[in-house]
Amino acid sequence: MVNRKKLGIIAGSILVISVVAVGTVALLVGKHVIKNPLAITHAPLVDQATLNTLPKKSGSSAFTDRIDKSIIPPTNSWISGMVLQKTPLPVYPMPLSFLAKDVGFEIGLPTVQSQPTVITGEHTPGIVASIDGATNFMLTRFDKFSATLTYKNGSKELAKLTIAEGSPYVFYASSTDTSLALSDISTATKDSSSTYLRYTKAGHDYVATASGGASITTSGSRATIKASNKSLVTFYALPDSSSKDGLKNFASNQLVSASTSDAAGTNDTIQTTYEYKTANLQPTVFVPMSYSSLTSNDGAISTYDSVYGPMKAVKGNTFITSVSTLKPSNALDLSRISDAHKQQLIASLPADVAKTSITANDSYYAGKQLARAATLLDIAEQLGQKKESSQLISILKDGFSTRLNGQYFYYDPTLKGIAAQTKAFGSEDFNDHHFHYGYFIYAASILGKYDADFLNNSQKKINLLVADIASYAPSSNFPVQRYYDAYAGHSWAAGLSPFADGNNQESSSEAINAWNGVALWAQLTNNTELQSSASWMLSNEAATAKAAWRTVDTSPAYLKNFTSPLTSLSFGGKRTYSTFFSDEANAKLGIQLIPMSPAMLQYATDGTSITSVINASIRNDNYNVALGDYVLMYFALAQPDKAAQLVSGQQDAYIDDGNSRTYMDAWVFSLTDTQK
Repeated sequence: MVNRKKLGIIAGSILVISVVAVGTVALLVGKHVIKNPLAITHAPLVDQATLNTLPKKSGSSAFTDRIDKSIIPPTNSWISGMVLQKTPLPVYPMPLSFLAKDVGFEIGLPTVQSQPTVITGEHTPGIVASIDGATNFMLTRFDKFSATLTYKNGSKELAKLTIAEGSPYVFYASSTDTSLALSDISTATKDSSSTYLRYTKAGHDYVATASGGASITTSGSRATIKASNKSLVTFYALPDSSSKDGLKNFASNQLVSASTSDAAGTNDTIQTTYEYKTANLQPTVFVPMSYSSLTSNDGAISTYDSVYGPMKAVKGNTFITSVSTLKPSNALDLSRISDAHKQQLIASLPADVAKTSITANDSYYAGKQLARAATLLDIAEQLGQKKESSQLISILKDGFSTRLNGQYFYYDPTLKGIAAQTKAFGSEDFNDHHFHYGYFIYAASILGKYDADFLNNSQKKINLLVADIASYAPSSNFPVQRYYDAYAGHSWAAGLSPFADGNNQESSSEAINAWNGVALWAQLTNNTELQSSASWMLSNEAATAKAAWRTVDTSPAYLKNFTSPLTSLSFGGKRTYSTFFSDEANAKLGIQLIPMSPAMLQYATDGTSITSVINASIRNDNYNVALGDYVLMYFALAQPDKAAQLVSGQQDAYIDDGNSRTYMDAWVFSLTDTQK
């Protein structure tokens, strides 16, 4: 049905113990906070013996020659298109765009434009630099937020260049005497000296500064930068060509790493702390995403346009954002539904169980089938239907057994992760694993709750799927949080990112489903580290899905031409009202709702926008369309009584293969009856 393309952890980072209060110790894993480590007694997430039972195969088309052997290839990252494609593609370390070349690089500040169904901010080079003698570059450092490229002449190192999400700077640190040529700098040079150059190009002002012995000379539309050994050249873009250069005073503070830690602010909020470390320990400039909520700052230095809205630049080294906590859930509350509705669910359950089978070969559809069966199991248990419960447990255990048998999945030693033997939507290139395995893990969290035998026998195997998408500690076998980008506040779905617009994610709801499943699995297996990490990802992913997928703020003038009700597919440099699989309005909304797990009851906070977006997606209350069952369930959050009237008219052909009539009805009844 669905066709898709699809924290500051340094390779080899060590565990750091930090005393935060008398008698209290917090453990940081590459700056990711693990609470109460002294109380943790469980085994590591990955059991090596279990991992060793999987066949090994490098099944991806990834080009890894530009990645240092000490670094796990960064699939599903904002830099994937730069280092995993044979021909590097532009990347979007907001607010800039950047294109690496073997002989140099380009830096741009995208000009954002909007049309009725698309918002674009494509890479347009404002700085085009060539490095004298450069023949190749390698990724030699990566910490999820910042990346360092080492430029070489053959095997001789020339310079290290660092870019970072949320930084308006690009730092070029010379490793020997080097020379850079800037071409087409335009004759509109505003300010020029031996250490400072500012010029206007394509409507934006670009700046180069030289320090530590580097110098700049200009001649017409070209500039030459002589960078002596250990000198620093900093490039950046100013958001307004008429503005004062408020970034100049921080330009020589070279960024060396970026990291995050998470913590519960209160019962209702989760905070993320970003630390941007400079070589001289002086402040830098941080540009959070437009929808990120900083808890405090010293006021904006400047404001950048972006496809996601205005981004305010602030100064400092440590920055804190906060989102509302979303508690994981895999069970509807059926305790308050009416007796009549309980009997209706009991009556429909046998037919849905009879239709239940786990037959799909690929990991996406098999995952959906497992999750569908598991949601029915929870309903059967709540309603005391032991016969159906027993049947579903048997179906689920057989379904998992077939797929956890050591042959269904394989371990990719190149990309360091788990993939299914049967390809689906580019899964061999690590597209969408969080969507696929999110269903597996969610289903396991329910089955394990009701069947101790499954939990005891399968925990180590399920943990491998968890590690592939949500590992919380550095290891040589899996990257940390492969899919989740803490700066962006959401996940990236494309493994190798073969797009000039950057990486992308279509189904924000399936990403939420993944972290919900991981958090529930962590609770079930008493893994407090995993639970902390997953709950943090879940809350942030949910907040961003609401702010950047299901709603669009078009108040800035440059976004006003976008008239669509939501963005259903977002890239680093583009947001669109489209999907990879359908141009139907109902599908564009439905893909942001699937699978409507109980945690998504939180979508009720969308308020009046629920009705408006559904009015733009559904005609004449006809939900008998692709993914219409999920849209109807979404509608029930705003108008449950009317949804209850409509739900009986939902035809079997338009109940998704990951859904069931019993679960759909239970969702609606849990809303209507709770209100009465």
